[in-house]
Amino acid sequence: MDTDGVILNINSAFNLRFGYAAHDLLGKNFSILFTDEDRAVQKPEREVEQVKLNGSANDENYLVKKDGTKVWVTGESVLIENKQAAYILKVVHNIHAQKQLERFLLQSHEFIDTVFDSIEESALLLLDSRLRVLKVNKAFIELFELGQTVMSGNRLTDLNHDFWRRPDVKQELVSYLTMNSTVEEKTFDLQTKTGLQKIMLKAKLIEGTKGIERKLLVMINKA
Repeated sequence: MDTDGVILNINSAFNLRFGYAAHDLLGKNFSILFTDEDRAVQKPEREVEQVKLNGSANDENYLVKKDGTKVWVTGESVLIENKQAAYILKVVHNIHAQKQLERFLLQSHEFIDTVFDSIEESALLLLDSRLRVLKVNKAFIELFELGQTVMSGNRLTDLNHDFWRRPDVKQELVSYLTMNSTVEEKTFDLQTKTGLQKIMLKAKLIEGTKGIERKLLVMINKA
């Protein structure tokens, strides 16, 4: 964009994710991508001013796709200057599935497989009441460097990673099962092949109904 927020170019990933072709947006102010509510409070204008003042800005809000659908995104705008001109480069990530999951963790007592499978940003682990693995997603396998499919029914100690054999981790999961579906969060150190990193565990107890036992959904993100 230029420093007034007028769109000068988009890449193919933006077109793929949000449906706009270049000719839909070039020459138009990027406020076209915001909701009416955000435009009413001048969110686009405030973002541009922050970039020009501080050199960068971060935001998290709805973006309106070409078909009118509103999706949650997070963005980082950076001011790029040289002797001839100044521009604003904005990197946008679609986090709509992540927001769906967060809403589910806070409010829902129903588990939706399609939401589970669509999450790419967070590692997900679904356990039964005996802490046996029911399901994991691809991000879980990658984060814990398992390199193989995790079979349903495995115990946590069967997973090929020392993290799940730690007594403090097991105790934390047991405590989640006894906290009446309250969302909790805790930070742990995780040893990976590339070094030590911090991760955050957040869990949701899913109460069983009509003979179905309770389950524990664990969401893991890098801290």
